[in-house]
Amino acid sequence: MNVALPLASGAYRQAQQRLARGWNTWDTRSLLSQVLLPDGLAVALGVKEYYRGNALHQIQIGRREEGAEEVTLGPHAIDGSYTAVTVRWRGVELLVETAHAGDDLVVLVTPLASQAQPATLTVSAGLLWNRPGVVRGSRDRLVAELPEREIPIFGTAPHYEDPYVDITGPYLALRLDGPVGVSTGQGRDLARIQQLVAEARPEAAGSPHEELVRDAIAWNTVYEPAGARVVTTVSRLWNVGKRGGYALFCWDNYFNALLAGLFSADLAYANAVEMTRELTPDGFVPNVAQGTGRRTYDGSQPPVGALAARELYRRFGDRWFLEEVYPGLLSWNRWWWRTRRDGELLCLGSTAFTPEWPSPQDIPRIDQHFGATCESGCDDHPIFADVPYDRSVGLMLAHDVGLNSEYAMDCAALADIAAVLGRDAERDELRERGAAVAGAMERLLWLEETESYRSRRTDTGGFTADISPMSFYPLLAGVGAGGRDRRTVERYLRDERYFGGRWAVPSTPRTDAESASRSYYWHGRVWPPMNFLVYIGLRRAGLDEERRWLAERSAELAMKEWNEARHVHENYSANTGEGCDKANSEPFHSWGALLSLIPLIESGAAGYFDGEAA
Repeated sequence: MNVALPLASGAYRQAQQRLARGWNTWDTRSLLSQVLLPDGLAVALGVKEYYRGNALHQIQIGRREEGAEEVTLGPHAIDGSYTAVTVRWRGVELLVETAHAGDDLVVLVTPLASQAQPATLTVSAGLLWNRPGVVRGSRDRLVAELPEREIPIFGTAPHYEDPYVDITGPYLALRLDGPVGVSTGQGRDLARIQQLVAEARPEAAGSPHEELVRDAIAWNTVYEPAGARVVTTVSRLWNVGKRGGYALFCWDNYFNALLAGLFSADLAYANAVEMTRELTPDGFVPNVAQGTGRRTYDGSQPPVGALAARELYRRFGDRWFLEEVYPGLLSWNRWWWRTRRDGELLCLGSTAFTPEWPSPQDIPRIDQHFGATCESGCDDHPIFADVPYDRSVGLMLAHDVGLNSEYAMDCAALADIAAVLGRDAERDELRERGAAVAGAMERLLWLEETESYRSRRTDTGGFTADISPMSFYPLLAGVGAGGRDRRTVERYLRDERYFGGRWAVPSTPRTDAESASRSYYWHGRVWPPMNFLVYIGLRRAGLDEERRWLAERSAELAMKEWNEARHVHENYSANTGEGCDKANSEPFHSWGALLSLIPLIESGAAGYFDGEAA
């Protein structure tokens, strides 16, 4: 089967054109690089210190190697009209703010600490992505000569000659013995730049949670030149660390679409459309697509795309957007049923294939147990440890409670979209299939003695011995007949032996000592997408007290490291609420903002899931 999507619609191309314009932090390689789109002109800032004579030109958050810079990301307007970054490195501390002055960029660099000899600000310029033009330098400015105009770049301090600045191309070297300004288009003095920046500083957002969501999305939004597209990635450090320039992860990017939708319909659409357009020839949205050219042709991730698309349509009402994503989402839904079904329900899997260019990242996953667990979105979660993988069929030998819950939810959301588009036959197909999965879950995945839904082995008929938050996912699909949903929630959710406590919801029960004794990426920590899906399930089930409890727990957890360090983590300790305690928890990961989206939905500020119980 070879599935291809139609060309992008005119409405979507216009949305991308609206996004890809003006000055912004489009270049994923450095937080202090400002790029003008569509021209591709980059103004890159760096710093040189004089104890060792070293320079820092590409600045990221989250690097942990010895001598790495420490970065605190401040406010970031979605359109780049204001950004703020604090950088600490080898005794030098700088606050870097940027703003727009019409079509121009202004930059204010304020030293907060320095070495005995003041550091130097380097300002270089160039054309990215082979865009046409040239940059020339003189003693007091840089000049970008573009095909239809010239853009000069000025500094407020005198340029001095330092032949040991390791920059290829023209640059300005400005001593940081006080605040320094940079501006494009026309020369501006320091006082004027300070005034423009002060005027651009955003007032406090409607709530700290809105600010957190905005900044998590804005700082991780980049321009991806190979696809000529603006998109939000999970983490800039992941993009440049091992993903070849960008990484679009399946369920992450659909979550990013919901998060971006609080501020920008265009950016929300871009995240959903671009992830859907990564559809493989077999017809599914892959686990990841990245700048190396690698895509995970062996498997996918949880089907949350239709849920995100439906909520964005309810918020903005653009039918063209549904028409854009529906064919891919329908193909993906049918792929699950065609490829991962065993009997009446689905199993996680990993389809065997031979990569054209083998990647070390594929070695542990193609047609293997680990690759199949990655389809859950929870990678090596210990709940899967004892479930065998059968290479003869490419499936794990269990009807997975999480996947089947998400799939039934996907069928329902996609059926709603089909109804809007007048695709009545497909609407009926989806409703019938979703109802069949939900019914089979009621019959096959409920374990009365533990009052819970659990994954069930297809080889032995036995249930998984342990429970996880995925046992709450049936709430997403309306599964829980005869009060089963309430029984499960009342028994496990707030019990501190399982998933209760101040920092909730842990990915494994708090008493799971056996898994804790082994090394699992997904053991015991709070993962924002789990909280989000459990919250949406509680909301759908009308379990209002529990829903409010989880919203309060999520809000407190989101704010803890945000208030302390302005971090938005990939995952958090379920014991202390910290994120920085683990090296494998990115400090500025876009889906961490789901913890703040939960209280925003709860308060009605998000405009999502208003049709669910409230």
